[in-house]
This record gives sequence, C-alpha cells and structure tokens, in this order.
Amino acid sequence: MGLEELIYDEEEEFERIVDKVKKVVRVRKDGIPILVQKEKLTQAEQVACYLIGKYFAKILNLTEKESATVKEIANELKLDPRIVSARLKDLNDNGLVERVGRGEYKILTIKLEEFVDKILNKIENK
Repeated sequence: MGLEELIYDEEEEFERIVDKVKKVVRVRKDGIPILVQKEKLTQAEQVACYLIGKYFAKILNLTEKESATVKEIANELKLDPRIVSARLKDLNDNGLVERVGRGEYKILTIKLEEFVDKILNKIENK
C-alpha cells in the first residue's frame, strides 16, 4: 500500500457514503435538497446538509451546480439570510464548505463522511 493511501478518490467516497447521506438528506427530482430530520439539526448542520444535497443533485444530473447562494439556502430552509451567511462563515472556517463566488458556497467532500457520521450519531441518540 504505502503512498497510494494518500490518494483521495471522490467517486469511491461517494459510493461508500450514499447509504449514510440518505438518512440525512434526499434530493427531489427538480434538484432541491430535502432535509430528512431538519428539526434535530442546528442551523449550521441544516445549511451543511443542504449543500450536501446540492452536491448529490449535481452528481445525479438533477441540477447544473453543486453550489448554492445564501439567498437560495435561506429560502429553502426558511432561515434569515443573515443567519445563513453567518453559519456559512463558520462552516467555511471549519473547512466543511468552500466559497466559490460572492455569497455562493459548496460542500467540501473531503470531510463529508466525517460530518455525516457526526450528524447520524446525533440523530440516532436523540
């Protein structure tokens, strides 16, 4: 093995975590993410899960972009845009999301499984 262990294969990770992700977020046929247990999540977790849904919607060719704007996230999650913006800054500072444009963000897949595991542990223990 050795150095090959350093190689990050996004597709391999995608396959491994689909079963976990569907317990947290699903994607409508129009590409809009739906949070499965929104009421059990913090605002930051809701925002991150929405972006996870966008990521999978893009892979499924249900939407053109894996990113979302503050306005889109705020509208879909029914949160104040200022709150969404603040939570995105926190998530960005923690390396979970990346800013890809003015007020537009996407999930970083390298920490995706770790984040989803944390959410599932929280949901299953409530």
